[in-house]
Amino acid sequence: MNKFTFVTSNKNKAREITEILSSGIKINEVELPEIQSLNLDEVIAAKARAAYRKIKKPVLVEDISFEIKALKGLPGTFIKFFLQTLGTEGTVKLVGRSKTDTTVTAAIAIYDGKNFKIFKGKVSGTLSKKDKGIHGFGFDKVFIPKGYKHTYAQMPPSLKNEISHRAKALRKAKTYLKKTN
Repeated sequence: MNKFTFVTSNKNKAREITEILSSGIKINEVELPEIQSLNLDEVIAAKARAAYRKIKKPVLVEDISFEIKALKGLPGTFIKFFLQTLGTEGTVKLVGRSKTDTTVTAAIAIYDGKNFKIFKGKVSGTLSKKDKGIHGFGFDKVFIPKGYKHTYAQMPPSLKNEISHRAKALRKAKTYLKKTN
């Protein structure tokens, strides 16, 4: 993994990725353009190519889709913009009294200028009606993974980093890179 650089402008994501991988991965904090698409594969492919063009080295990039069943899959890949505009509780209020079933998918793309590969990690769960917890970032205060009673933000970071969508995708990418290097 050492020949790849993880490219993100999100300091929280960079910290979490470093904690999950616990290996000397390089992080390059660069703002990347985000195409407007609900298709996670399209978003992550464009992001990987943009990151490679920017730093001219093999890259790993990540994006997520936060799909609320009652909203027919929205906000999906637009979660960042929903949170910036409405916040976590405002986003949850859009659901109203509907079922709060939600699926979070992380996509990790690896691109070296020639070869492109996507790895996904998915976690299903529900939404808390209000913010709960002090850890994490983004939607962590409202997402309760299936099989747990607490939001990601209520969990110790070590537990979240073991079970999260991001951890699942990163483990797949790490396994692939170990086999190919």
